[in-house]
Amino acid sequence: MAGSSNSGATFSDTVDMDVTVKKYSEFRRTIDVFFGRPLPVAGLVIITFFIIITIFGPWIAPYDPLEMDVMNSLLHPSGAHLFGTDELGRDTLSRLIYGARTSLFIGITVISVSTAIGVLLGLVAANSRGAPHHIIMRITDGLMAFPSILLALLVAGLLGGGLQNIIIALTFGMTGPMIRITCGMALSVKENDYVLAAKAMGASTMNILLSEILPNCFAPILVMMTMGIGSTILAEAGLSFLGVGITPPTPVWGRMVNDGYKYLLTNPELSIAPGLSVMLVVFGFNMMGDGLRDALDPRLRGVIK
Repeated sequence: MAGSSNSGATFSDTVDMDVTVKKYSEFRRTIDVFFGRPLPVAGLVIITFFIIITIFGPWIAPYDPLEMDVMNSLLHPSGAHLFGTDELGRDTLSRLIYGARTSLFIGITVISVSTAIGVLLGLVAANSRGAPHHIIMRITDGLMAFPSILLALLVAGLLGGGLQNIIIALTFGMTGPMIRITCGMALSVKENDYVLAAKAMGASTMNILLSEILPNCFAPILVMMTMGIGSTILAEAGLSFLGVGITPPTPVWGRMVNDGYKYLLTNPELSIAPGLSVMLVVFGFNMMGDGLRDALDPRLRGVIK
């Protein structure tokens, strides 16, 4: 009997150990897939760099980005001004640093708001039958019928420039895709056995949506959020380049590219520096999104090393 008891304890310990190993291995697999590829790691490094600049911008920037010194306008890069000065004598590096704060703030705010609206409406559409579903999805089709930049340009043209109006305009463009992907994922997940079991046990609709369906839609939503921040920053730069974005004198990368365009032959750094900043941030978020997709997608387990 003593041997039987010891054998049972050993079996239980083995089961607990196996469960622990499996959980650890799954976590390790996600980490290894993300950090095992150079491009997602490069994206993470780039985004971390710009976040640090955003947080510590007031201490890093060598000059006030709004301070004008027309006597020292259009200076070439030097020790005093690493990226030169613009036509009003403002330090280009300082404006780049503060422009990063504006771009990241707009990108994160727009994606946060559009995700909240999109997830809510997507779950409602997936759980509804008849009119609510069709109304939400037809509105979504209407939003997605236009390229997001054109829709944002239309809304910004109607509302005018300024930080608040640009956030509203870009939110319109990003909400449609979020509704679509949330609804599609929720419709797929709700047919799984564990959701049907929860319904059979009498779980409420709200409980099923929040505890069963939404967590299993989280991975693609997270990937889309990451890539959406880059797309939003690119769209904001495009709107500012066209003159309907953030109003001067607030430093923004898109307007800096436009302002420096006329000096492209004599002072190319005025356009190239903010243009490269936009490119790097968009590249960083896209590579992070690709890495998260590969690490979180269960269909890729054992495929990507």
